[in-house]
Amino acid sequence: MDKRRVLPVAGGYNFRDIGGYTAADGRKIKWGKAFRTANMASLSSEDLGYLTQRQVDTIIDFRTPVEVKNDPDHVPNHAIDLNIPAMDFDRTESTADYSQLSREYQQKDSGYLSMINNYEHLISDEYSNRAYHEFFKLLLKEKQTIVFHCTAGKDRTGVASMLLMDLLEISEAQIKHDYLITDRLSTEIVDGKINHMKQEGASSAEIDNIHSLWTVNIDYLQRSIDTVKRLSGDPITYLHDYLQLKNEDIEALRAKYLFHEKIN
Repeated sequence: MDKRRVLPVAGGYNFRDIGGYTAADGRKIKWGKAFRTANMASLSSEDLGYLTQRQVDTIIDFRTPVEVKNDPDHVPNHAIDLNIPAMDFDRTESTADYSQLSREYQQKDSGYLSMINNYEHLISDEYSNRAYHEFFKLLLKEKQTIVFHCTAGKDRTGVASMLLMDLLEISEAQIKHDYLITDRLSTEIVDGKINHMKQEGASSAEIDNIHSLWTVNIDYLQRSIDTVKRLSGDPITYLHDYLQLKNEDIEALRAKYLFHEKIN
């Protein structure tokens, strides 16, 4: 993995740059322009200083108002922090406690099937469409560097990243590669939660289901990709029809986020 990919933000996790991926025309996504991450509730003053140095001026929070209230973002003083919920409630169960999840996910594969449904929902639901429309409008407006996130930085954030990379004509293989990086960066946190469940006496079925909720799976992202194709045939038509982006919006974002890399 490129050493520029993961940011040294001690109070957060899954905090990374989406730069460096190659578009269909050979240009690459600019480094240092767009960061994706998990929640920003535990960032330290040192972390905020680092983000200030990286010229972060806009934070987009895809969480629900309840999630935001429970764990409000810590952001640099000069940055604007915008809450644009990508779901009408936390369908990903990212903030539910073990006892609640244990009651809800008893049946085999219920966690997996729930997540498959969530990823389709993020593409097809009007509520999510409006949020991602606002996301792109903000990408057009911000001046320096944008951070976008949800709670774990994998589902709502993962779909946002997928849609942005679709717009920039990044290949499906690269989009999937970026999506799966979450697994590497979230292992310690997920393992800690699973160990707690085991100590509480959770059954293997409960553990499997809840593990499905807390991790990424290429099947989940594939459902979003397939839903885009089912609804519109291709990503650009989807961006036009469902997110209401115009050709000039798409071209402006490509000009803003892509560059020709000089080869020495």
